[in-house]
Amino acid sequence: MNAKPTKAEVKRILGALKRSKKKFVNLDTLSRVVGLYPDVLADTLAYFEPMIRMDPSINVRDLEPLLREYLTEPMKPVAADKPKKATVSRKELAQYSSIPDFVFKKMTNVGGLVDTAVKLSDEDLLILDRLVQNEIKRRKKAEKNK
Repeated sequence: MNAKPTKAEVKRILGALKRSKKKFVNLDTLSRVVGLYPDVLADTLAYFEPMIRMDPSINVRDLEPLLREYLTEPMKPVAADKPKKATVSRKELAQYSSIPDFVFKKMTNVGGLVDTAVKLSDEDLLILDRLVQNEIKRRKKAEKNK
């Protein structure tokens, strides 16, 4: 779980260490000065010293050079995980010649009547949307050529 701590958290810890006049600062003492629970503070400091979760009596002052070094290195931008845009392949689109063809194949029952209880899947809706967009493009092109 050693997630990278934010620079603000590290600055807060360094500020508390600077204000403290003690040579030995354990996790409990630092947590009272910083104002965070010892568990939360241990999770932050575990990035620098993983054993601090097991042994809260470790001197946090020993981590001060690592904390300062962490502040000097530039932060790398975190790339947001963008959800993949759902697409429709040409092969799937080629199965239907037009919007009425799609409706006939997907939304009618044996008698040829449109079944209003049919639920279209997300993929079906994407195909229908693409068919509608293609129809709009075709009509605009035909209107321009008049």
